[in-house]
Amino acid sequence: MPAARPSLRVRVFGALLVAAGCVVPSELQGSRVEEEEPTGSPPRAFLVPDEARPPSPEAQLEARLAAFAAAVEDHRASLDLARPPVDFDVAGLDVAIRKLVGRFADEAMVSVHVRDLGSDQIIFDYYGDTPLNPASNLKLVTASAALDLLGPEYTFKTEVRQRGEDLVVVGAGDPSLTSEALGTIAEAVAERVEIGGLRRIVVDDQVFSPRRIGPGYDDAGPGFSYEATSGALSLDFNTVEVTVFPVKGARRPGVRVSPPSSHVVVENLATQGGASTRITVETRPRGDATVVSVTGRIPSRGRSLTIRRRIYDPALFTGGALAVRLAELSGTEVLPVIAGAASEDDEVVVIHESPPLVDIADDLLAYSNNFMAEQLLRTLGWRMSGAPGDWDNGVEVLRGYWSAVSGEEGATLVAVNGSGLSEVGRVTTSGLVDLIAMAQRSQEEGAGLVDILPVAGERGTMRARLRLSGKRVRAKTGTLDGVSGLSGVITAEDGSPSLAFSILINVRDGATLKAAGRRKIEDRVVMTVLRALDDFEARRGFLAFEPLWVHGGEGAEADEAADEPAPAGVRKAGAALGEAGAGGPAAAETAAPGADVGAEAAAGAEDAASPAFEAAVENAAP
Repeated sequence: MPAARPSLRVRVFGALLVAAGCVVPSELQGSRVEEEEPTGSPPRAFLVPDEARPPSPEAQLEARLAAFAAAVEDHRASLDLARPPVDFDVAGLDVAIRKLVGRFADEAMVSVHVRDLGSDQIIFDYYGDTPLNPASNLKLVTASAALDLLGPEYTFKTEVRQRGEDLVVVGAGDPSLTSEALGTIAEAVAERVEIGGLRRIVVDDQVFSPRRIGPGYDDAGPGFSYEATSGALSLDFNTVEVTVFPVKGARRPGVRVSPPSSHVVVENLATQGGASTRITVETRPRGDATVVSVTGRIPSRGRSLTIRRRIYDPALFTGGALAVRLAELSGTEVLPVIAGAASEDDEVVVIHESPPLVDIADDLLAYSNNFMAEQLLRTLGWRMSGAPGDWDNGVEVLRGYWSAVSGEEGATLVAVNGSGLSEVGRVTTSGLVDLIAMAQRSQEEGAGLVDILPVAGERGTMRARLRLSGKRVRAKTGTLDGVSGLSGVITAEDGSPSLAFSILINVRDGATLKAAGRRKIEDRVVMTVLRALDDFEARRGFLAFEPLWVHGGEGAEADEAADEPAPAGVRKAGAALGEAGAGGPAAAETAAPGADVGAEAAAGAEDAASPAFEAAVENAAP
């Protein structure tokens, strides 16, 4: 029997090593790969080496993307797609879906593409090659590119070093570093270093470019958390939780900022009095600091109010939080924090390692976290080019990746960032299905894009969607002002992905098709496909459970799934949950921890509560 061909991940890894100039092709013969990986499993960490051999970052990036594209094409040629497609009434399905979406042709541009994963046969297409704004569906591209090019077990390392009287903190883009983790780091440092003998903390975030606010983000405004800054050394999604609370007998209320950091300065101009709460919290940069400005009034016997806002210098914010924690542990003064560079001669004191990338990407998709997407994008730019990670080289990676896995020209992907928070972003639904199909066939089982797609009715932005699907829909949502999307897979009875789909809806200028109506269209399309699949299987006698269509009339289950209100905890975090029906700017003033305004009335960003604050969202119900 001939030896099995190496998996896509093994071949791509080898091709990228050659492109980087780290090995020569003769060192990557099949026998050598099989000898090192007898089970055909990919390397544990698919990490492109740091040392760049090509003459420039641009040349290195071009060579690596070309190598990746060649490996994907080689893998595609080896696929066996001979299995018959899902066999049900395709013509009837075509009529049903066209009837659903055709009614809204005057109000919105709609694109739908459905494909059988086993045979790659198109089951339904409605303007599938028309580029539309994907909103947060772009995060599928970012997450899949990171899984393929960095590897599901890739980890981010944050180092604390010592150089004489300086404590040096070095960031590498970790999207998941929380204040709890920083507290553990501080305790480890305090055990190994005499804090009283230190002069200052130096923060090094130079593996990313100096840019902090992503293209498509508003650099003004109140500092919404869904528009958080990005940096190689970041903490708590680069946001702070600001709590305003009444103080008995005082003229002004109290203000508490968490996590505390010497980088954050509070400007409290609020007063106590009146019968209703009218508090405004904004953040803005002032020199090297982030100023938290609190204005308005709060009743002297009123309830506290918690709002989340972004900070403006991630590295100084993180270093300042570490300085405060070290002072608490040692009983010393808070150390000053400056930006600087680490040295190879620095003594490593503590290394903090993030969870595996696949877990980070899982949270990214479930909660549609914009900050995490930008961190991954900039990490890809850094690791693939060797230059500091930026939106420019990160987007170049996305374009090259898109071209390789979708078979479309890179120009069909229009992106300015990794999150999809942009008015100019464009993709095609056929391309998104190409992406999902290739991920299903080539990525590591249990650690690929399809495995981490959010499940209908479970956590994050899919919690209130398609609950009657029997958890057989796994999909990524997307919502901006006038834009909606839903892309993912429908599984068979045994849980294996059967069909891939993508739906994008862009409201036409002057039309008023609201987010709830757009979500209803998406859910009805998906339920129509699922109902047709189950109907066919039931008639063949192959379905072990009762098909969904027996529980109600035409579209009943779709209407219920689309109209059913989100759980109370999610509604309280609604300003961040574009899919939970959040309100306008006022919603930010009553949001649960980890939430922020992001609904259509306030710029339309979909960005659910961050993973670290899931417990707070869960417990937000009265």
